Amino acid sequence: MAKTVEFRPIIKAVKMNSGEKQEVVLTIDNGSLNGKFESLSQLIGEAVNVVIQPSMISYRIPFDRQTDEPQIKYEYDTKKGEVVEKREEQLSLENMEQNAYFKDFVIERDTVDLYIMNAPLLTLPGHIELNPREILDLLQDEMTYEEIAEEMEVKEAAVVTSLEKARMHFAPYAAAWNQIKE
Repeated sequence: MAKTVEFRPIIKAVKMNSGEKQEVVLTIDNGSLNGKFESLSQLIGEAVNVVIQPSMISYRIPFDRQTDEPQIKYEYDTKKGEVVEKREEQLSLENMEQNAYFKDFVIERDTVDLYIMNAPLLTLPGHIELNPREILDLLQDEMTYEEIAEEMEVKEAAVVTSLEKARMHFAPYAAAWNQIKE
């Protein structure tokens, strides 16, 4: 039996029926199910674990109201061979927040994952408990979130949450890295 079947659907509807059954309607028109129909059909009637994740990661960057320049820049440092964060030095954190407005950006989840997997140095902030590179490695080995959690001796929610926090944190780094890569 197939271990996992990954594809990129669009959620068309969520129906809350009376009683215990709810419906989630997915459509796939991007070819992401090509070659996977047999594996998917083996799961018909089986209980499955579904994790729905957006294919795009959103992030925000503060911009200075007066100069319209970003207060935090993510740049590729050729000496270090990595993306570094640069903040406006002359502003205190309080002044930075008072003089800022935020611009929203999006980046593909796959690009962020590639950055996490390929960055020479991955410094994790304190709010990310699990190593996202290790999680992504195990997902590439076709392990489920449940199996990864069991191996790491944590709850499944901790695995998913840590990976999502890491993706959000590293999204602007990945955007800068992707510009250099292209």
